[in-house]
Amino acid sequence: MVRIDFRGRDSDGSKPAGVGGRLGLSLFFFIFFAVGSLIEVLVVREFGRAVGQRSWKKVPCTIASSGVLERSDGEEPFVFEVRYKYEHGGQPYTGSAYTRRYSATDKYTKAQRLVQKYPSGRNTSCYVNPANPAEAVLKRDSLAIGLVIFFPLIFVVIGAGGIYFIWRQQPPEAKKPIAAVAIRKGARRKVGMVALFGVFAIAGGGLLYPLGIRPIAKTIDAESWAETPCRVLRAEVRSHDSDDGTTYSVYILYQYEFDGQRYKCDRYDFIGGSSSGYRGKARLVAAYEAASNPVCYVNPDHPSEAVLKRGFHAKLLLALLPLPFLLVGVGGLVHVVRGKSARGAPAAESWIVQQPGRVVLDDAAVLGVADTGRAHLKPQHSARMKFIGVVLAAVFWNGIVSVFVVGTLRDPHVFRVLFMLPFVAVGLGLIAGAVYQFLAMFNPRPALELSSDKVPLGGAAELRWSFDGQTSRIGEFSVTLRGVEEAKYRRGTSTYTDRNTFYEMELYRTSDAQEIASGQVGFVVPQDTMHSFEAENNKIIWNLNIHGDIKGWPDVKESFTINVVPGTA
Repeated sequence: MVRIDFRGRDSDGSKPAGVGGRLGLSLFFFIFFAVGSLIEVLVVREFGRAVGQRSWKKVPCTIASSGVLERSDGEEPFVFEVRYKYEHGGQPYTGSAYTRRYSATDKYTKAQRLVQKYPSGRNTSCYVNPANPAEAVLKRDSLAIGLVIFFPLIFVVIGAGGIYFIWRQQPPEAKKPIAAVAIRKGARRKVGMVALFGVFAIAGGGLLYPLGIRPIAKTIDAESWAETPCRVLRAEVRSHDSDDGTTYSVYILYQYEFDGQRYKCDRYDFIGGSSSGYRGKARLVAAYEAASNPVCYVNPDHPSEAVLKRGFHAKLLLALLPLPFLLVGVGGLVHVVRGKSARGAPAAESWIVQQPGRVVLDDAAVLGVADTGRAHLKPQHSARMKFIGVVLAAVFWNGIVSVFVVGTLRDPHVFRVLFMLPFVAVGLGLIAGAVYQFLAMFNPRPALELSSDKVPLGGAAELRWSFDGQTSRIGEFSVTLRGVEEAKYRRGTSTYTDRNTFYEMELYRTSDAQEIASGQVGFVVPQDTMHSFEAENNKIIWNLNIHGDIKGWPDVKESFTINVVPGTA
């Protein structure tokens, strides 16, 4: 008998099946791997340079001059200009670099903050390259970029892992019990899951503070800031071109007085960034240009810090973007670390089940069935393919709906908003489904063996199962035999499919950890039913459905098709 596993290979690994499909999946995962690797190389290079600056010598220096230079062109018109004097090896030098790669900024506030930190005449420190004393900086490159190293690793791990599992050679399993194979695979899979979830946790945790916690905390703090009249000096909608198209952002430079001091600031809100949609931002800019008495909100403890828009608004939800990465990572690590590795319990040599539809079986024979060799069943849809399918559906649906959502947000009307709500709800449901299927990919994987690849009506068969993964997470396990009839028919120009379950029998249910990890059960296909059948418009499908209940996590749900043939006299 030929055994086909989920990678599309025969049991001896010599006859690859579905090479075209594996090539397509390999290309899909290679894109993840290539993009992640490229970003990883760039990040590691920058991190290496930042580490190298730790050997630069710290020397005293004096700020000779500093100020904000405003250029008329470019997306970054504000430059922090500084000159400072220092000595190295008894020789005087003049430096003008703030950091190694500093050029300019698109925010006046950022440049002004540096001027306040390094005013003319202040004595401070700079860092001198011992190999080239003429090269110096006021601030060394931050080592925090090292945290970003783990983010592209998510794509590298997904890409490399996907390619590996698609093409790896599976050793013959007929020589050893499937439970033993599950134990051997379980340790390797646990290490891989820890690594993958660890990358998610580190990336999410590293990005949560700068992108999430800090903007939200600033928004809350700004509720107590002083309302202050201001004058708009410059207001415009800035465009930002990228490979994904053009995005736009609001830029407003304003001036205000606080405690007799004059300040400039250009912070509109605490999120920043750019997005699609020009008209709404243009209306906002026009409103501030035409405002006769605009106000800003000034931090009384640091008067150079101000904001035009305070309070909660929908854009703040973007600050929670890193949170799913952190929750998936931490939640996955908790499940992996707290769970115990699957221990395949040796299956009993023989047993008797008294319930109807079940028979007495042993390893030597199966009643009513000619021995055609054990069949290794494969699920109708692998967890990976379910995840990819839901992700593609979510991207397709939300990509189309987002176009109409953006238009609705630009020109909101009650009826248009109500009309869009069901479509948005479906999109959110698909996103939730993608998250659900992603978590389900890390469930214990069932491996099923049937005593024969063909089971006749009225005949008996033996089913064995084991798991690759942490079966201790499964609270209750059941196996159900189900016969389903499918019929296609046309009504006008539409095609419909009706499904009817004509037979259903629960074969096994247990909460015992050892029986869940590895077990067997015998069953009889009723004589007075229909064998497997497939025609253009009609099908008879027999499935073995397994269900493992996991508390607080997606359940193990898989369906395995078996071949039921006509019975003999």
